[in-house]
Amino acid sequence: MTTDREKIKKVADLANIHIGDDELESFAGDMNAIIGYMEQIKNIDTGDMKPMEHVLPVYNAFREDVPGESFDRDELLKNAPEAQDGCFKVPVVVET
Repeated sequence: MTTDREKIKKVADLANIHIGDDELESFAGDMNAIIGYMEQIKNIDTGDMKPMEHVLPVYNAFREDVPGESFDRDELLKNAPEAQDGCFKVPVVVET
């Protein structure tokens, strides 16, 4: 499959990229080289390879949840610049 100037111009228009007429030939050559590499990859025999999702083994590194003591609300609120009704009071960030 070869890519000509018109196909490059169409792809550039779809991507909203301006390519000058003097650059079309260069981009067509680059695109043909990329497509050639893809054809080589497509023809590789992978029949004896095992399917995989990752090159290296992936495992979950999270620890188990362990119930523990909760913090005292009043002690936490002592660190707040402002508190109201047992909660942190913060500046309004969304107008209604």
